Amino acid sequence: MDFSFPLGQFFGLFCGFIWALNVLIMRPQIAAVPPALLNSIRCGAAAVLTWMMLPFGPPLTTLLEVPLDEWGLLLGSVLVTIGIGDTLYLTAIKYIGVPRALALSGIFPLPTIFFEWLLLGRPFSWGFILGCVFVVSGVICLAARTSPEPKGPEKRTERLHLGAFLALAAALIWGLGTVMTKPAIAHLTPIQANSIRLPLVALILYVPMLWNKNAPRLHQLDRYTLFIVSLSGILGMGLGSMTYLYAVKLIGPAESNTLASTSPVFGLLMALIFFKEKIIFRLALGVLLCVVGVWLVL
Repeated sequence: MDFSFPLGQFFGLFCGFIWALNVLIMRPQIAAVPPALLNSIRCGAAAVLTWMMLPFGPPLTTLLEVPLDEWGLLLGSVLVTIGIGDTLYLTAIKYIGVPRALALSGIFPLPTIFFEWLLLGRPFSWGFILGCVFVVSGVICLAARTSPEPKGPEKRTERLHLGAFLALAAALIWGLGTVMTKPAIAHLTPIQANSIRLPLVALILYVPMLWNKNAPRLHQLDRYTLFIVSLSGILGMGLGSMTYLYAVKLIGPAESNTLASTSPVFGLLMALIFFKEKIIFRLALGVLLCVVGVWLVL
């Protein structure tokens, strides 16, 4: 019996849980820390975690056996997915808030299906595609809560349009980057891949800020903010990204993205437990759509 599918699906769903917990922890800091600095700190903290785990995996000499084309795909995927995609998403949050950004970027399983079919030639059943549509619809129902409008009537429309564009662009880029990741980690473990991906992104995002006199600096953050952002990186970028790569390696980009995109369901459950949020019809419908969609995908 092949156990790769159950294990891969577990990693995909567990990644969704970790990402939901990560947003819960990081949410107050999103508005306080610029996106590039926020992402560089998170990647740096996660890189430390992966480096600590390297001695427990295959010997580092196995890195010499990785073909050059896979190195290129690995570097390209990390620049696309984390360097560009995550930064666009965090910027979108500043313009339109977490609920709208999450709802719009939650469509990323759909472009993943398209890119995996186009670039890797993988066929998909209509049942699988329908399941993805159900999950995406559920995510939109769960995420589309009322959020405050941007201040200033003359800027409201422009900010909403720009934020929506950034969130949708992030979804498209995440889909492409995930498909690039699949062949890039053919000869690497997720821990090895992250030990290279994460510090690279941290440097790419932070070093250009050193030449900008107006850019924020790491030492300007208070200790509490630095601790929370670092903890968010360890959870979301470290543990979450690692389990996500295991899922991609076992069951492919499209299924991994669909299962991981259920993070709003876990976020709602956490909100019910910790914040006593009330259940309304739209939230119940969102959970139902996600559950049915996951069932169809599985």
